[in-house]
This record gives sequence, structure tokens and C-alpha cells, in this order.
Amino acid sequence: MARLRYVEVETATPDQQKILGQLTQKSGKIANIWKLWSHSPHTLEAFIAFNKSLVKGTLDPKLRELAYMKASLINNCAYCLEAHKAAGRRIGITEQQIQEIGTYAASSAFSPLEKLVLRYAEELTITAKTGADVMAELKEHLSEADIVELNLTVGTANLTNRFNMSMMTDLD
Repeated sequence: MARLRYVEVETATPDQQKILGQLTQKSGKIANIWKLWSHSPHTLEAFIAFNKSLVKGTLDPKLRELAYMKASLINNCAYCLEAHKAAGRRIGITEQQIQEIGTYAASSAFSPLEKLVLRYAEELTITAKTGADVMAELKEHLSEADIVELNLTVGTANLTNRFNMSMMTDLD
């Protein structure tokens, strides 16, 4: 059970209704993370705009989702991991990759670049630092814009992981 009450559209303030209206899925459902975060509608609105800017970037969507899932797995955030497994499947991440993300280094399911991105997400999540060797390899394969977006993706994953784990967000 979540530590705060979920904001429901029927009982929301006008500012909360506005942001929740933007986040309502085609099914009419609103994800539990947004129902909790909408207690602070202005911060949620800023986060959504920021998150959309990452999705519109140049980083390959598969690399972005793999990095997000790796951070979520390390942080043991089931909520984010499940959401990003679904997103990953929609863009072509395989079931084998999803199952072997925890053992990516020994897996044949990942390309060398995917393994590098997973290593980067792992390092950044665990230590908040990046080894010079990993950065040098990233520079060989990704643009500087891609590296910035990858870094921000891992940071975003860590932010949402901590939000959901602290708030004990229920799986949707």
C-alpha cells in the first residue's frame, strides 16, 4: 500500500486535474506514479516535459530502455522495471534480453554496444561515477548528445526508482 493517498481525478484540485488529464492513457487509466506525484502538480508538469525531451532525443530508444531497466533492476524497483519492460517490448527488446539483463556481460542476447550501455548504467547507478575506460568506449560509438541523454536517462531512472520505492507505489 502506498504511503500517500493516490490523487483521483474525482477529488483532485483543478491543478491536479489538469496534469492528470494530460497523463490519462487511452484506456482511461492513470499510472499510480502520476497519482502520487500529482500531489505536487508543478513538479510533475516539469518532470513530464523533461522526460518527453529525453524521448525525443537522438539516443536509440532500445539503448534508453535497456539503461532504464538496468538501473531499475539494480535498485530493485519492480514498479519501474515492469513499466519499462513493457515499453522495451514495444520497441523490440526481446524476452531473452529482458530475462538476461541481470547477467548481460555473459549473455549472447546483447550486442557489444548494448553491453556497454548496460555497464554504463550499472556503474552510474551503483557509484554515481563513470570509469574513464567506459566513457572512452561510449565516445567511440555514441555522439556526445547521445551520451548526455544516456546519462540523463540513468539519472531519471534512479529518480523514479527512489520515488516509487520510498512511496511504496503499488504496481498498476
